[in-house]
Formats: sequence, C-alpha cells, structure tokens
Amino acid sequence: MLIPYKWKAFGAVSLSLFVMVMDQSALNVILPEIAESFSVRLSIVSWVTIIGGLTISSTLLPLGKLADIMGRRKVHIIGMGLFGIGSLICYFSSNISTLLAGRILSSIGSSMDQAVVMAIVLAVFPKNERGKGLGMITFAVGLGAIAGPLIGGQISQLIGWRFVFLIMFFPTFLALSLAYLVLKDTLIGSPESSEKERYDWKGATYSAFFIIILIINIINPLNIAYSSPIYWSLWLICISIFIIFVRSQLTNPFPMFNLYFFTKWRFSFAVAARLTGFMSNAPFWFLIPFYATIVLGYSISLTGILIFLNAVGMSFAGTIGGRLSDKFGTLKFILTGLLALTISWILLIFLPSNSPVIYIAFISLFNGASNGLWMAPNTSETLEDIDRNSQGIISAFNALIRNVGSVIGISISTTLITFILISNGLDVEINDLKTGSESEILILANAMRYAFVMLASFSILGIVLSICGRIKDNSLVKKRVI
Repeated sequence: MLIPYKWKAFGAVSLSLFVMVMDQSALNVILPEIAESFSVRLSIVSWVTIIGGLTISSTLLPLGKLADIMGRRKVHIIGMGLFGIGSLICYFSSNISTLLAGRILSSIGSSMDQAVVMAIVLAVFPKNERGKGLGMITFAVGLGAIAGPLIGGQISQLIGWRFVFLIMFFPTFLALSLAYLVLKDTLIGSPESSEKERYDWKGATYSAFFIIILIINIINPLNIAYSSPIYWSLWLICISIFIIFVRSQLTNPFPMFNLYFFTKWRFSFAVAARLTGFMSNAPFWFLIPFYATIVLGYSISLTGILIFLNAVGMSFAGTIGGRLSDKFGTLKFILTGLLALTISWILLIFLPSNSPVIYIAFISLFNGASNGLWMAPNTSETLEDIDRNSQGIISAFNALIRNVGSVIGISISTTLITFILISNGLDVEINDLKTGSESEILILANAMRYAFVMLASFSILGIVLSICGRIKDNSLVKKRVI
C-alpha cells in the first residue's frame, strides 16, 4: 500500500521536532551533573538552558522569513545539520564555554527546524485536515517531552551526561536523511516565483536584539535589582529598538514581518489568546515539581510521574482536538481547552495538602489534556487567512509567541511567589524550603495558591480574547456582505 505523501513529509519533520523537544527536556535533568563535572555553580550552568532559549527565540522570525524566501527544505536540512554538529560539540566539550558554544549552534539548528515544521505540515495537509496535522505535531512534541527526562535521567546515571548529547545525534542524522530523501520544495509550500524577494537584514537584526533584551529583562538572569537604573535603562533600550523595528517594517517594501497581518482581527486576537494561554500553561512544569516535593511531600520519582502524565494528556488530546476541530470548528476546542486549563488551576488552588496522590495525578493529566485541546485549533485560527507564501514567517511567529508566553508566565509566577515569601520574612530560594519548618511550608503553599489564581486568570483572559476575536471577525464579514 502506498503511503500518502503528507504522512511521509510529516514523519520526516515530526521526527526532527521530537528529537529537539526530547533534547531540551533531557537537558533540564542533567544540569546538576554538568555543573559537578565542570566544577561550576548551578547558577552558571543554568546558562546552558538560558542561552539556548535566547538563541531560539531571537532567531525564529529571521529564519522563518529566510525559509519563505530560499525554500523550506533547504532551511530544514541545514537546521538539522547544525543541530547534529552542535550536539557533537557538546559531547566532546572539555569546559563550560565549549558546551555553551555547542548549545548556541544546536539552538540555531533547532530554531531553523521550528521555523519550518509547522509550515511544511500546513502545506502537505489539505485545508480540511489542517487541525489533524497540527494535532499530530502536538502529539510529537508531547512524546519528546515524555522521552527526554526518561532517557536523559537513565543515560546520565548509567554512562554519564555526555552520552545524552551523543545519543541525540543518531536520530538527528536519521531525521536529516529522511528530510533529504522525502521533502520536495514543490510539495511543501516553498516559494515558486523565480523573482527573489530581498531579505530584510535590518529588520532581522532589530527583531533579534529586541527579543534578546526583552527576554533578559523578563527572566533577569543576572539578578539586577528592579530599582537599579541599569534595569530600567535596559527596558528603555528594548522599547526603543521595538519602535525602530516597527518603523523599518512599515517603510520597507520587503519587510521581514508584515505588520499588516495585525489588521486581521481574527489573527490579532488569536495571537493574543495564544500568548495568554502559554502564560497560563507553561508554569505547570516549573512549579509543580516544587509544589509536589515541598508542599505535598512527594518523592522525586513520584513527581516525575506527574510530569509524565501531563505530557501524555497533552499528546493524546492534541491529536483529538486537532482532528475534531477540522469537523466542528476551531473555536469550540479553543474555548473547551482553555476552560479546562482554568479548571485545572482552580482544582490546585483548593487541593488540600493531605490529598491522595490519585487526585493530583488526575489534575496533572487533566491539565495536559486541556493544553492539547486548545493548542492545535488556536494555531489553525492564526493561520486562517494567511497566504501560502507567508505561512513560514507566521509559523515561526507562532513558535516565538509560545516561547515568550512561557517565559513571561514562569517569570511572573515565580516573582509573585518570591514576593509573598519575602513579605512573610522568608528571603530564601524556593528550593531552600525543602528543609523548612511546617509554618514556612504553609507560607509557600499559600504563595503557590496565589500563583495558581493568577495563572487561572491568564487562561480566562485567553477565553475572552478568543471570543472577542471571533465576534469582531464575524461583524466585519457581515459589513462586507451588506
């Protein structure tokens, strides 16, 4: 039986995405071993993660536009090659500086991949199966999130953290080979016109610096005092670069990112809902390990099972939400998913500290499933009226919104918890409370609940934005008909 081309192409690109998500989730597990191996503080080795996030976020838009000009197949294959080379550099690294260099290179490759995967899937699946394709992408991401900690933890314990990077190289090479053999520019939505569009190097540079400074300001990895002139000067620089970027895009006949996309109300509100949705869901994987181990007193292995259940829920609900949204419309599943996400946070708010494990296991699975339900339909919503030649840059923009929303959500929630702890006389890191007294743990539990309330409000805002975008879009359609 002949396999339809859409599934061949999907297999090639989803394998690459699976590997890159697995790599990132595995990295979080092995950071303590890397710090010990290179005899550096955990705060230093955390830059292995930070610099990767900065590299991916700052290059997504420029690389998405590059793919729309030079071809998605070429960008994807080069990206896989850079990712594989970066992984080998990390394996052979003899110091933290070399490891960071390897992560920068592999992150550029990952960014190239993220910039085109969604656009390729959209091109090979017909419009009436768009949700199915995007839902399967969510499934691949969920599998990578499941496999990373399991593989990373076991390999690091048995043969050492370096072999995590070495093992990542082999499926990367397989994915690159499949992409070379399967992907055809004429079938995956690469530009067909012989007239080449000029690349906006200035816009790419402005956007990259804006994103880098924005994320650094949000996560504040150097712990600059919020009252410091340096901190607010960075914000001033960030805003200035953003203004320059906007002006350059409005005056350039070949802009890197066409800002007129935002004149489409449905697109604008869908993007805003996407941002608040990821602000709500991303902190789960960051906060729940602390909540489970410190407040609820669970073991690390049991906490790992909670994260595993969350990823399982996201994987399977993603395929269901994507497929059903093709038949019954995207809005129903966006609202259902975001409402379920809100309910999952409310359940955590009122969860007693002596609750049976099965309760929080259900909440973790339910939270993951809620995310799977709304992600693919929301992506379809943002791409509803986007022409084929612009789907690469919009796909990259969607990935950027996901990254920025995640960073904002995690930063705001941790800042709120830290503020409440300090207000109650606990000027300590959250992790230090593992050996805290019963009263200190109670303060942390209350701080966590306030963070859960805030995260629930983000998902509610996402619901409101999704509804408003559709109402406004429908009203504009009626006016045009009249």
